[in-house]
Amino acid sequence: MIYICKPMKLPFHFAKNYKRFLFNLSASENPLYLSFYRYFYKPKPGSLSAFLDEYSKKHAPVTFLQIGANDGFIHDPIHKFIKRDHWKGVMLEPQPDVYKEYLIRLHQKRPEITAINAALDIKNGTKTLYKIAISTERWATGLSSFNKAVLIQKIQDGSLQKKALKEGLKIPEREEDWIIGEEIDTISPDALLEKFDKGGFQLLIIDTEGFDFEIIKMLDLNRIDPEVIVYEEANFDEKTVKECQAHIARHGYAYRIIGKDVLATKIKD
Repeated sequence: MIYICKPMKLPFHFAKNYKRFLFNLSASENPLYLSFYRYFYKPKPGSLSAFLDEYSKKHAPVTFLQIGANDGFIHDPIHKFIKRDHWKGVMLEPQPDVYKEYLIRLHQKRPEITAINAALDIKNGTKTLYKIAISTERWATGLSSFNKAVLIQKIQDGSLQKKALKEGLKIPEREEDWIIGEEIDTISPDALLEKFDKGGFQLLIIDTEGFDFEIIKMLDLNRIDPEVIVYEEANFDEKTVKECQAHIARHGYAYRIIGKDVLATKIKD
């Protein structure tokens, strides 16, 4: 097999170290780090963070269920509010290495946060998760999906190559060398809610790279009755976008697009 190789670029190296530094501050519950979000943080108006900031200030401590938590830190829309406002919730992350190295470390001093090393599926068991084979960095682990086609599309449109080159990686010439499958543990909605559903969750947040609608359909929204649902439709085809929006609307939610996310809020009588 022939590879094209470029050296690791310095901006990637420095950015990685800086993010690791911030991660360690958060994991250690550093008072200066927490004070920034408590006293100085100002989200961009109209952003998802602006909505969550206001919602958290009104309803803290918010109870939440997060499906597809990854490391719980980089690009995570709720991390700062968990730390600042002492949210209580359950976080599912199926990748064992990400779960052990990052997620449980991040919240090790927060007993109100429960992390589970499993994916949500229709039954308890195992399932194949498709991952980027050439990197274990956050950009790669964040693309892991049950839907292999999502990763293939990112290869075909060149977006994976751009990310890999920023890291200075060897770029496989063959498409099949980009992706590997890993058997991961799964937990059913019933098993999950039997353990953790104590009157429902105020916020449901999903990031599963194209599998978000399947997660929404698995969960009994009438049972957990979230006031807010956040998910992504960027990896949906047009048919799935319409079906998911219709499903959300039937359950009494208004929705709007904010960046790459869909924000659905319960319509009050």
